[in-house]
Amino acid sequence: MSTHRVRRIGAPASLAGLSLALLRWLCALAMLAWAPGALAHASLIASLPATGTVLPQAPAAMRLTFNEPVSPLLIRFIQPDGSTKDITQTEVLPTGLEMALPTLDQQGTYALSWHVVSADGHPVGGTVTFSIGVEGTRRVQESSRHPARVFLIWLSRLGGYIGLFAGIGMALCHAFCAARTDKRRLAFGFLALGAVATLLNVGLLGLDALDEPASALFSPGPWRTAFSTSFGLAATLALAALGAAALAWLQAAPIPRRLVVAAALLLLGTSLAASGHASSAPPAWLARPAVWLHVLAITLWIGSLLPLAHSLQDMWQTNLLKRFSKLIPAVLLILFASGGALVYLQFDKPSSLWQTGYGQILALKLALLIVLLVLGTYNRLRLTDAVLGGQLPARRVMRRVIYAECAVALLILATVALWRFTPPPRALHSLPPAPAELTAHIHDTAAMADLALTLPAPDQSGHLTLYLSNADLTPLAAQEVDVAFSNPQAGIEPIVLPASRANDGTWQVGDLELPGVPAWHIRIDALISDFDSIRLETTLETGQSWRTNDPN
Repeated sequence: MSTHRVRRIGAPASLAGLSLALLRWLCALAMLAWAPGALAHASLIASLPATGTVLPQAPAAMRLTFNEPVSPLLIRFIQPDGSTKDITQTEVLPTGLEMALPTLDQQGTYALSWHVVSADGHPVGGTVTFSIGVEGTRRVQESSRHPARVFLIWLSRLGGYIGLFAGIGMALCHAFCAARTDKRRLAFGFLALGAVATLLNVGLLGLDALDEPASALFSPGPWRTAFSTSFGLAATLALAALGAAALAWLQAAPIPRRLVVAAALLLLGTSLAASGHASSAPPAWLARPAVWLHVLAITLWIGSLLPLAHSLQDMWQTNLLKRFSKLIPAVLLILFASGGALVYLQFDKPSSLWQTGYGQILALKLALLIVLLVLGTYNRLRLTDAVLGGQLPARRVMRRVIYAECAVALLILATVALWRFTPPPRALHSLPPAPAELTAHIHDTAAMADLALTLPAPDQSGHLTLYLSNADLTPLAAQEVDVAFSNPQAGIEPIVLPASRANDGTWQVGDLELPGVPAWHIRIDALISDFDSIRLETTLETGQSWRTNDPN
């Protein structure tokens, strides 16, 4: 039996030099992605004024505190009459943002709608509300996400995964295993899909961050915003990886072709490690290499399925199957080791697997992965030896099973694309518990009081703010104010604390250290003069539990 070898017509010699030059440039670009970044998905942990606060007068500025540094994208102020103003004077602080507010001349509820981008490249938004003079009658909530935009983000993310893994996987097989050269057009189709989807991902990220309509995709604002984030760097690296994979198909000599494909793999792993939930999990020295290795294993496994099915069309072609069979145990070991490390970094407790959206997506991915492993094991144990032995029926069955594996792999990528919309459990549970805040209005015939009590939390003391006024709503001129906290049911006698007058006319009691009891009776004693005083009282339900020393 004669042996046939397929050889390509030689490409111009200058391509080899161009490939080596591009390789050095691409590797230098890849190293940019390993710059240290923040270690958590950004979340708001405090605001000043606190959300829900009733203020006697308008503040001149607001401050938002996050659990990591952020960059402002869009800050919008909603007034009680529904009109909006964009906030342009924003100061970036080490732990948040401070905004100068416009003149507030209306009484009622105001809302600050904010959109920021965290260091992991994901836009985050929310709304903080407060009232001036009187408590608002309605709550202002952030507008809901556009369903059509969500679908486009998911679809473009899926298209990017398909183009990257399938396109670079086919180039890899072509470089190392002499894959069928007549599939070049299909390979370039996957690479083009990956490039278009990657660019669309950038634009859609900008739209999502700025909460703009789809028509704004053709304006420079969303693109400029997205490319300024870590996702912009990740997209640039992904496009470079796709370009390197395309260049590999133009190389005639095997060594330059393999060097360029190696650069494509390096850039692909670095791209996905440069942005996203997994890459930003602490510690970065473990998370980012784990992402890179996970991407490498996925490309070697899933990216080789389609070329492997194509190779089975030729009776003489067994080289790819032999190499795949020898390599796949090591690939699976890398896949499970890196995946296990990422799961360990992303999850705080086992129950998060079914109690959080991120965990439910992971559970679905693992179920599909088991199906893929079953199909691959069947091919490995039942069909590989028969195919290598030249049995045509086994070759046909293996091709059908591999196409089924491709379908399952597509479902896995579609599932993974859903992670774009849900933060991992370690981000959800990494925040300190927000202190509870209680508000009350006390109205007497002689005076009124509006109070806001922030209950103590772990590693954080409580705080009480009082605004005293006469019955006609004019400020109450008090010389001294004492506040007494008591709970007769819990056996707690009055804890009397002096209040200090603030510059804004309120009375403040700071550094409150109170036990956790279901309710507090609050008594306010205001000294008006040497012969005149006012007493106001109320009871606040805290919703907390308390324990006695009774062992029974």
